[in-house]
Amino acid sequence: MSEPSLPTSNPPRVTPAVPRRVVLAAVVMLLLGVVGGLVWVWLADPAQWQVTSRGIVMSESESQGQFGVIVVFVAIGAVVSLGWGWVTGRRLEELGWVLTPFVVVVTVLAALLAWRIGVELGPPDPATVARPSVGDRIPAQLKIDGIVPFLVWPIFGLIGLVGAVWSTRREPDPATYA
Repeated sequence: MSEPSLPTSNPPRVTPAVPRRVVLAAVVMLLLGVVGGLVWVWLADPAQWQVTSRGIVMSESESQGQFGVIVVFVAIGAVVSLGWGWVTGRRLEELGWVLTPFVVVVTVLAALLAWRIGVELGPPDPATVARPSVGDRIPAQLKIDGIVPFLVWPIFGLIGLVGAVWSTRREPDPATYA
């Protein structure tokens, strides 16, 4: 008497082109991190320090600019990571669950790259500005003072990946279970 066969899960099929596509996907996201950093420098409107006779000060209304800088960083990360996660999920679907840690690691690296580019190319630390005059306004340095803005990048990368998986999901053929 023959026993019914159970469906077996096949391991992910890795062709020679897959490692090349994985490296390409990582490089693309890192380049998007570089572009994201440049866009952050361009779009961010940092708070302004006012030079007074007692030093440099920032009003409470100006300090809201610090929050705006973070919002721009988060928005850039969300858009870039969502799109990249979806495209990566579609192009590398044969990797299966391995895509999850891949997306997390690469998007975190891209976020760190964007942050460093923004800090390096953005306004300098106001304390380092040479000989400011009373009445001068000095832009604050672009900075992220928490971990949550960095977590937005991998979260949205994973949302894009999940969207790609759902969009390619195939319904099982009922005839195979009959």
